[in-house]
Amino acid sequence: MKLETVKSIILSLLVGASLLLSFALWNYKPEVESFPEEQYEERVELGGVEQTVKGLIQPESIIFRNGQNYYSFTDPKNSKLLYQNMQSWVLYDFRTGTGNGRPSEGNQLEIVFPDAIPMNMLGSLFTFNTDQTFPDWGFERIFITFNRDSSSINIIFLSRNGEEQATAVVNNTKKYERLWNRLTTFEGLREYLRVNTSENTIYIPKYKVEMTSRSVAVQEISSNLMVDTLFRNPDIVSRNRINENEVYFTDSARGIMRVYENRRTMEFQNPLQSPLERVDPATLLEMSKNNINNHMGWTDEYHLMEVIASSNTIRYQLFYNGYPVYGSNHTSVMEQQFRIKDLSQPNRYNRPLFSLVNLLGSDPVELPSGKDVSNYLKNSKTYESAYVEDIRVGYNLIYQSSADVITLNPAWFIKYNGSWQEIDFDAASNQKGGI
Repeated sequence: MKLETVKSIILSLLVGASLLLSFALWNYKPEVESFPEEQYEERVELGGVEQTVKGLIQPESIIFRNGQNYYSFTDPKNSKLLYQNMQSWVLYDFRTGTGNGRPSEGNQLEIVFPDAIPMNMLGSLFTFNTDQTFPDWGFERIFITFNRDSSSINIIFLSRNGEEQATAVVNNTKKYERLWNRLTTFEGLREYLRVNTSENTIYIPKYKVEMTSRSVAVQEISSNLMVDTLFRNPDIVSRNRINENEVYFTDSARGIMRVYENRRTMEFQNPLQSPLERVDPATLLEMSKNNINNHMGWTDEYHLMEVIASSNTIRYQLFYNGYPVYGSNHTSVMEQQFRIKDLSQPNRYNRPLFSLVNLLGSDPVELPSGKDVSNYLKNSKTYESAYVEDIRVGYNLIYQSSADVITLNPAWFIKYNGSWQEIDFDAASNQKGGI
């Protein structure tokens, strides 16, 4: 056999082997577990729940008026249950028009919210029989009156200045009878005192309030989770300890996060100050809700407390057993600010880095009566009536960092000149005030 023939045969065999090997490689499928595409997108979660607009917007009180007497629930959790039931009512004959101030009926309910709620959010809060177009003003109070002849209920949304209103009707005899029975038998209710300030009408429990001081164990929210949540590239974030209580995180461009370990709170700030693009309160709430939902940040019960439209700032208040919780330095408040409408991340985000878990102990506490509080404020030189915006019973939060425990002490609180503070009954009160 000629040498050229042998070479050709060998070359053919090599080419064939190469083709077989290539074919085997092309058709080889390794036995590895496949994952849906979305599973590759890691989602940071703080261990909370997702919230809705309906869940976040809650009234601060529901007042039953019978003649010149005022009542509310002895257990504030029942206010939330009644309001949730109201949200399922079907509202008919929705109309808008000129407001005439508060309704004059002697028997009525008044639902008070902590801040003005945009009317264009009504579709997210209540149930209407048909699609509606809502006006652009906001309401702080809803009034419910009774049609005795038809056993129907009137719903009145009153604008903040009282000059505009919207009305609807609930045609449900059972709902009517239950509310009317509550209003006339006072079952589960206690008497309240109406306090008029220069700017507002406030309702507080008339007699002494029986509450419970509580010690509650807390679960820490890792600062590393917040780094993963707030920074676009967590791998380049540096960690620096300022002192024994403060740790400073930064990526030198995107943001600065300060963690205060002695009180388990954090403050995030984007140092790049983009121009403020004003958004309406409804859009702001939706942006904020979605952002906190994305990292499951509702780690306890929070309600919408305040929207500051001028700076795109929104605040949520911590609640426990139906009562608001007040603490210093963001131990009981979540706050966000957005500067650009299309930006999914807030420009500022302050919040607690703990969640409430197990009740460790409790002790009964008796608070002064609303009459005593009113008299104290009338004669106090500490508080001027022009700056009194609200008065409430709640819990004062004290954090014990050494044991990861908080104490919730019942107390009277006053919203004075824009901020909440515990009423100091020990302060001198020898000067006549004006409430």
